[in-house]
Amino acid sequence: MGMMTALSRFADRAAAWARDRPRVMHVAGTVVFTAVCIVLVVVGDVGFFIDRGLGTAVFLGPIAVAATASALRRRAPGATLALSLVAVALDVALGGSSAVILYLVDGLYSASCYGGTIVRRVTAGVAVAGVALTTAGPMSEGLGAVVFGALQGVAIFGTPVWWGTNVRQRNEIAALGEQRLELERTRNDDTRRIAELQRDEAVRHERARMASELHDVVASRLSAIAINSAAGLTVADADDADGWRRVAERQRETLATVRESSVGALDDMRSLITVLRAGDEPLAPVAVDASLAGLERQVREAESASTISIALDLPDAEMFGRVGDPVRQAIARIVGEIVANAAKHAPGSVLDLRMTLDHEVRITACNTLATNGADAVVPSSGIGIRVMRERAEAFGGALDSRKDADGWRVDVRIPVQASVPEAAR
Repeated sequence: MGMMTALSRFADRAAAWARDRPRVMHVAGTVVFTAVCIVLVVVGDVGFFIDRGLGTAVFLGPIAVAATASALRRRAPGATLALSLVAVALDVALGGSSAVILYLVDGLYSASCYGGTIVRRVTAGVAVAGVALTTAGPMSEGLGAVVFGALQGVAIFGTPVWWGTNVRQRNEIAALGEQRLELERTRNDDTRRIAELQRDEAVRHERARMASELHDVVASRLSAIAINSAAGLTVADADDADGWRRVAERQRETLATVRESSVGALDDMRSLITVLRAGDEPLAPVAVDASLAGLERQVREAESASTISIALDLPDAEMFGRVGDPVRQAIARIVGEIVANAAKHAPGSVLDLRMTLDHEVRITACNTLATNGADAVVPSSGIGIRVMRERAEAFGGALDSRKDADGWRVDVRIPVQASVPEAAR
């Protein structure tokens, strides 16, 4: 049992070695074929069909032609078949030798195994003609001779054709299997790359969502803290006790606003952290009061917590209530950002905020330039404008912001019947 296993492993390794070195095996096959032909001519009979008394040396010519044919079997199988038939004809013309069958078998096998469609058809025709000749030749000698001739023809002409065809089909099946495996590997690689790209896109999308939520729920409160702390630092000195009491009262109000904003920012941060730590669910937007009353309250609270003055003009509450909640949520966020930007970047200014409603919601905001000095201005990162524009565009709307000689202007348009984007669902 151990010997058989060792022999099987040796055979498998030898076959693998041969498959990896086709050129070496081709040269070795040609050399072996030529050597066997020479041995058959030297040791075997010559003058097999007709003894012309020419000796053995003349049969080396057909052997040379057959060896050339064998060397061309992979590159030119049609030439291999033709040269093999020439070698057979020369050998028969010289009287015939024991190697003539090898010439024929090698040519038919090579053409059937390596040839194209036309070469294979010609080879099949040659095989059929050969079987017909070996069958019809001994017809005058009786039925037994005819059957024997037919069997010889099938063995000599049919076997190499069948063998070569079988090997070719097996090689084609193996090649198709390799192609299929390669396609499977390519598809798996593509699937893996697509999955990685989708994961990266999901991460980028979620990060953008997180940035928007952090900006909406925290940045405005932190801005209020910065604005009020700047206002507290710029309180003028007083000359009497009543003046100092007013200064102290103003500072207490400022500190109360700062504390309220900081506590609110802390609560918002805790809410976001709770959502992020809860699991793998996507980050849900933090809802705000998107009613008209809630919108007005949001604006007035921001006004009282800052140094700006706001002239507010809103549409009818009933008409505004007919707008879809996702659109109203976006409007509330945009209005809150407009007010926060005016408070941060133009302290002491006047903000004219108007909203009209027909087939679309139009928001127009104009604020004058800052009047409280550069110390009260909060540095800008540009995120607020980008987030507002993304919210408007998510519902098929648009946002335009520009600075002119009188101050800053923002125009927003959002269709009333806007489709709900995936991020707002």
